[in-house]
Amino acid sequence: MVDKLKIINCGNYFTVINLKGEHENHAHVKRKSTAELLCKLIKRKRVPRSKYLRESAIRISIDINYVNKVKRKIEKDREKRRYCNSQKGVRR
Repeated sequence: MVDKLKIINCGNYFTVINLKGEHENHAHVKRKSTAELLCKLIKRKRVPRSKYLRESAIRISIDINYVNKVKRKIEKDREKRRYCNSQKGVRR
């Protein structure tokens, strides 16, 4: 399924709209470059690195396979262990 995306300048922010989707298939971003990046990632079916862009990609896209791919990546990152540098020998 091909997403047809459009970027609209709304003054202080930009809106990315999927023309083939419903009203809820849109997202707001602050910069035009971010909106263009989001469109490029969705068209190429790539998962964004940013947490906000991942949620936006899920909202915009109507391709179920791509949405599932992004959701899998979110779940995978949620389960990832975080590095914690233990403080040994701290002077007071």
